[in-house]
Amino acid sequence: MTDPVFSYEFFPPRTQLGERRFWRTVGRLEAQDAAFFSITYGALGSAQPQSVETVEYAAKECETPIAAHLTFEGSTIEEINAVAMQYRDAGVDRIVALRGDARAESEAAKKRGACYQSVPEFIDGLLQIHPFDISVACYPHVHPKAKDLQTDLRVLKEKFDAGANRAISQFFFDPDDYQRFRDHAATAGISAPIVAGVLPIRDFASMVSFAEKCGTRVPKSLVEQFEPIANDSDALAKASQQQLDTFIDKLIDNDCRHFHIYTLNQMVNIRRCNLKQSVDDSLPVSLSA
Repeated sequence: MTDPVFSYEFFPPRTQLGERRFWRTVGRLEAQDAAFFSITYGALGSAQPQSVETVEYAAKECETPIAAHLTFEGSTIEEINAVAMQYRDAGVDRIVALRGDARAESEAAKKRGACYQSVPEFIDGLLQIHPFDISVACYPHVHPKAKDLQTDLRVLKEKFDAGANRAISQFFFDPDDYQRFRDHAATAGISAPIVAGVLPIRDFASMVSFAEKCGTRVPKSLVEQFEPIANDSDALAKASQQQLDTFIDKLIDNDCRHFHIYTLNQMVNIRRCNLKQSVDDSLPVSLSA
């Protein structure tokens, strides 16, 4: 049986304090033999140069492989391809290919030039630039804008048919939801890896708000456990670690071997008796679609 693999997602820091926390966390997780780090992408404005600079510097300084997120909404093909080529030239071989949320800027982009119309088209364009290892997003609770599960799975299969290597799931809190989605994906003809996206609970109220926006179901049992201690930092930290340990253990017991941790740039402790993390080239090496 293959040992579990853990990867970790970060966002580019925007303040000096945030930068110190970012690199401190990167260093500590790198020491734990992480499979890869993914770094999110600020699609527009001042966030974009910061994102690109962070990815380039991380690719240069880290021994852990770096996967760069890229979103095409709000950019022309020429503009986003230029970023992809910049990553390629920096030695980044892994991309998390996403649509992105810059819908308001899409019309302005169309006036500047041709634009990608879908994630599969984007994947095809990226692979013409470089043989990137490409990850995409998937949603155990169905994408909020998808008509239904079957439509969502059809779109996911189109991403794989275009050349994606794996899908990283939106975060979820019920292991059964992941198992059901993986079974539905298999029925839809999807055999590529479905990576379990895991969000450690830091601030319960903020997590619930975020989950609502993403269409993620928060189990009643979790609400009953965390709401009474939401303002008790010590109790929250202890309960969060216990929830994370139990959650990952259950997924491993259900034959899940790929985990992508949404760190929020904070240290995450993965605890499991005799757990051995290993890196396998056949496993994930890199979210919104």
